[in-house]
Amino acid sequence: MSAWSSLIAELSPANGGVTTPALAICDHLAVVRVRGEEAGSYLQGQLTCDLQRIDQGEHHAAMHLSLKGRGLVSLRLIRDDQGYLILCPATMAETVIRCLEKYRLRAKVTFEVAEDLRVIGLAGALEQTGLPLPEAGHGRHHDGLTLLRYPLTEQLLVIGADDALAELSRAQLKRASRTPVDGEGWRFLDIGAGEGQIYPGGEDLFLPQVLNYDLLGGVSFNKGCYTGQEVVARMHFKGKLKQRMAAFTYNGPPLSPGQPLRNTDGRAVGEVVDSARGEPTPRLLAVVRLDHEGELFADDQALNVTSLDLPYELPKKVDS
Repeated sequence: MSAWSSLIAELSPANGGVTTPALAICDHLAVVRVRGEEAGSYLQGQLTCDLQRIDQGEHHAAMHLSLKGRGLVSLRLIRDDQGYLILCPATMAETVIRCLEKYRLRAKVTFEVAEDLRVIGLAGALEQTGLPLPEAGHGRHHDGLTLLRYPLTEQLLVIGADDALAELSRAQLKRASRTPVDGEGWRFLDIGAGEGQIYPGGEDLFLPQVLNYDLLGGVSFNKGCYTGQEVVARMHFKGKLKQRMAAFTYNGPPLSPGQPLRNTDGRAVGEVVDSARGEPTPRLLAVVRLDHEGELFADDQALNVTSLDLPYELPKKVDS
């Protein structure tokens, strides 16, 4: 049994009560290596974020879009000494590679799932980790590990090989009395951070602005052309955005990405981005019309939603 497998067997992470400080086994995430002398220029033409900011040490969520400007896949991008690392939902890793290879032609860039790398998350009490923390919104490489600090919340993602990450995890559990949680527990925390990703079922539905990537630095409006850029720019400069992603607590079973949400009159007013179990109630990320007020329904069942404050400000009215 590998060190990573042994760690998981020892911890038996739970998703019922997600309390911080926490250590999350992020087995819902996968790492993709991007290599090649033209990797940066190629990604610049395929992703919504600005690679110049990534090259300066920042990390950002980003999307690869359809020609309609809707997100086909989402990912988080960081520079390393050999190219770039992509962090994405494990269920979407092969799709991410297929999407990004679609326009490669003769470009000198390769994509490969990094089977040797794992991911953990640390939430709360980051100053007690003993790690050389990067600035908020930046990444840092240290002793074989890649550290990604969230821009607005006390969350840190750590990428590393099995043995190194298992050793780090055991050490971190002894610091600040961290509670072990699983991947759904981290998604519960990500919902509170307003970090939306595209999971199976949510493909080709959302403009990057709709998932608030414009508020988190995940979409650039002045870097030049990329797939779907014309639609995104037209909405930004001339359009009226009528819906955005918001966070809620709710009562009920897990909801599926892309699942329609309706108002009391049965009118469609949004779609699910993600949901996760947790205490005292589950959490929900959903794209909802800005003019909607009141209850949300899924499959004719009232969700008893309550708005959850996000660490960034959402527009209160339809953009002009």
